[in-house]
Amino acid sequence: MSLRAVGLAALLTAAAPAVEAQLGPGGNPLQTVRYGCYWTNTTDTTTNNTGFLDSTATYTVTTLPLNPGNGARIVIRGRFPKVRYFSFQIYDGFRPGNFVDSIPDALITPVGGATPAPNPAVLPDANGYTATYQLQVVYRDPPANPANRQPNTLYAGVSAPIGVFNKTLLYRTYLPNTDSNGLGGAGLPELIYAGPEAQINLRNTPDTGACKLAQLNNDLLRVFPVPGIGQNQANVAFRPVSGRGAGVFYPNGDSNYLRAQTGRLYAPLIVVRGRLPLTAVQPPLLVADPMVRYYSLCQNDLNTSRNVGCLTDRDLRLQADGTFTAVISMPANRPSLARPEFGYNWLPFGDQLNGLTVLRQILAKPGFSGDFARAVDRPALPLTRTLGSFAPDITYCDRATFISYAPSGGAALVDACRKNFSLLGGLLGG
Repeated sequence: MSLRAVGLAALLTAAAPAVEAQLGPGGNPLQTVRYGCYWTNTTDTTTNNTGFLDSTATYTVTTLPLNPGNGARIVIRGRFPKVRYFSFQIYDGFRPGNFVDSIPDALITPVGGATPAPNPAVLPDANGYTATYQLQVVYRDPPANPANRQPNTLYAGVSAPIGVFNKTLLYRTYLPNTDSNGLGGAGLPELIYAGPEAQINLRNTPDTGACKLAQLNNDLLRVFPVPGIGQNQANVAFRPVSGRGAGVFYPNGDSNYLRAQTGRLYAPLIVVRGRLPLTAVQPPLLVADPMVRYYSLCQNDLNTSRNVGCLTDRDLRLQADGTFTAVISMPANRPSLARPEFGYNWLPFGDQLNGLTVLRQILAKPGFSGDFARAVDRPALPLTRTLGSFAPDITYCDRATFISYAPSGGAALVDACRKNFSLLGGLLGG
């Protein structure tokens, strides 16, 4: 993947010092968008494959004012999409997107009622996907106590890094139904500027010129190269990463991750084994009390942040003990038994030397013992301590060991790969 040139506006944004300025009524006089833009950019693995995307995700982005002042707000109106998960997040506009606030579908009350479930991992009841919602974006800091949040409200904050001229709003959808598109058949929500002087549907924004520049700037900012190298057998391991943490590309506040830096020169195969939590199914099919809303295993190019492929909880083939085992390799090195009919999942490694293997969780049930947030909160502890039986394994392996031990199941295979793996054998292709 070649890197596109970054324009002057992007360079100014990326280089801005990470200090904050308080914004009074009317916001920063240098803000380029006074009322806001309609949705300007869409990112998925086919249109702009960067930023460590999940292959089932569609991100749609727009630009909002830093602070329109005079009590103005942005209204979001839409219909519940036929997807596993959707949400809105707002960022302060500083690359790579400092997280301000999030409202997931689990906290969105439809127009006309319906009480959100106490377990956010439960799919919202959208009345056969005829339900609509209305949210507001207000220019106040998110309440420190979540119990003090206003219903159906996203908080844009009252400050921003110096050198940033606008806020960024991102609409995420994950895993659409098999009979719908990436937006779950609901289209894009409407965006409306609601101020004392006007009600403006942002499809017809007065900020047309500024929004075209914002769209170009957003396109340039989506390039996200990451320096790094894969780790060898002695060091390769899943490490917890917060969905709200620094250094995450436009972080999703509803997600947490386990990530391992991998390299294809160390061995022909990478083997991942884990226990799949109970998840929601496909809307409108409901699971009464799921452990997480969404779970996936993805392989990415480490240095380009490109997605190579993902297996979702809906795709992963389980073995008799309820765990999954996945093999990651170049297509030419894929063992004949690394197929679902033999109880094994497979993902391609990608054409780069260094990879990032990612396990993703979205909206865990409160108190769930395998919640990745438990590992994020105590990163120095081994995953077996923080996640118990939900702690995953990752190891390099050679083809001969896989062929010998795959018939015995994933647990025996992982143990044998760790014991028998030879660096020389890996470099020679096993």
